[in-house]
Parts: sequence; structure tokens; C-alpha cells
Amino acid sequence: MTSTLAVDALKMSVARRGGRSNVTRCQVHSDRGSQFRSRRFVEAIRANGLVGSMGRVGAAGDNAAMESFFALLQKNVLNRCRWRSLSNFAWPS
Repeated sequence: MTSTLAVDALKMSVARRGGRSNVTRCQVHSDRGSQFRSRRFVEAIRANGLVGSMGRVGAAGDNAAMESFFALLQKNVLNRCRWRSLSNFAWPS
């Protein structure tokens, strides 16, 4: 797994919030995936004045609420759609 997606998402979120001055000292919490421990991701956090935070090893409860949310989203929304492409989809009738 590469860090590109994680770094791009971080940059987009900073830009969406109006730049570094609006996010300085905000916490970025993640699991211990290799993309979040990569040099590029850590440098992007520091460059934007953010504070990195990681869950403990083997502490599934740290992420349980988000995992549950995304499971429900997939079941109740995403799996009920007919997807023609990534940018164009049709909601079920």
C-alpha cells in the first residue's frame, strides 16, 4: 500500500478548511497502517502544523464506531445503487 492516497486526502482536507492557518494543531487520528506511518504522510502532517495520533496495537475498539458506520453506509446506500462509472451513478427506483 502506498502513501499517495493518504497524503492527497490530507492535503485536500487542509485546502478545504482554508489552508494551514485554519488547521494548525488539529489532530489527525489514524490506525497503524503503513501509509500513515510513511515518511511522506508524516512530513505532510508536520508541514501543515498538524498533530499526528495513532490507535494502539490490537485495540479494535478505537475504530469500532467508524467501521460500523461504513458497514451501514455500504449496506444501505452503496450496495443499493447501480454504478455506471465512478462519476455517474443512478439511485435505485
